[in-house]
Amino acid sequence: MPVDQHKVSVVIPTLGRETLALCQAGLAKQTRSPDEVIVVLDRDRRGVAWGRNEGIARSTGDLIAFADDDGIPPPDWLERLVAALDRYDAAVAGGTFQETDPLLDAVRRRHPLPAIEQLDQRGLVGNGGNILFKREWLNVCQQQDGYMFNPFFDGPGEDWELIWRLRKRGATMVYVPNPITHLRRVTPAQYCRHVFHRGTGIAKLFQVMRADTSGIVPQDSLLWGAAGKKAEPRWLRALWEKALGPFGWGDFPDKRLFWFFWIGAKCESAGFLWGLLQGALAAGATSATDRRSPVPSTTERKS
Repeated sequence: MPVDQHKVSVVIPTLGRETLALCQAGLAKQTRSPDEVIVVLDRDRRGVAWGRNEGIARSTGDLIAFADDDGIPPPDWLERLVAALDRYDAAVAGGTFQETDPLLDAVRRRHPLPAIEQLDQRGLVGNGGNILFKREWLNVCQQQDGYMFNPFFDGPGEDWELIWRLRKRGATMVYVPNPITHLRRVTPAQYCRHVFHRGTGIAKLFQVMRADTSGIVPQDSLLWGAAGKKAEPRWLRALWEKALGPFGWGDFPDKRLFWFFWIGAKCESAGFLWGLLQGALAAGATSATDRRSPVPSTTERKS
């Protein structure tokens, strides 16, 4: 197999988890070795968007991959991502996770992803823990938006928001079915906190996209559309699935897992509503500040 001509940087944002060493060990065993590995320790908890942007700023590669500190990449992870990027002349290549936690695994299996590599038109690519970007496309976002990963997202959602902006600019994306082993283990309480924060991220993504006029969406959702096209939110369907559902009892091998998932859906909805409330309060505060600001006079004084 011919050697590619790229310089590949791998960025790992971290809060200092012990599993970081396992991620680094996985990178050391790659069939296509990274040219540099950049670990960004977020001591002040400024958020994953900050960590990813900081890693990009420190990197020197023309290709930039991202891994999470609780994931172990398979040995051919970088080789397959780089090959797919070149094969399709794509801007982004990415995949998903293989969960080790029974609850997270059962939840992920409810929507199985394709088993073959393919161009992505509908939101398969976007998981920030298993993804590779061409730097030139990230630079376009920096030049036109003022940032790469949006600092507005101090929690989940920053990866899908970036994918959305790249998709609007016509970027080609390719899905690579080569999952990273995800080491996260959750108790029911931890899962509820996780999905609550996910809900706040979805709320922020919803607010950003509702203000956009492009008609492009990052992935299918009841909140903003499907098949890559923006549509009005289907509130009644969302209420049915989140307030009464979700359903799919038979998708879970252990019925306790289903009930944890069911309760988690309520926590995610609460996070979404909390995120919308925070956004409304922030907008109201900004509006009030603008009203209080003095309007400078345009009348010139006569000498």
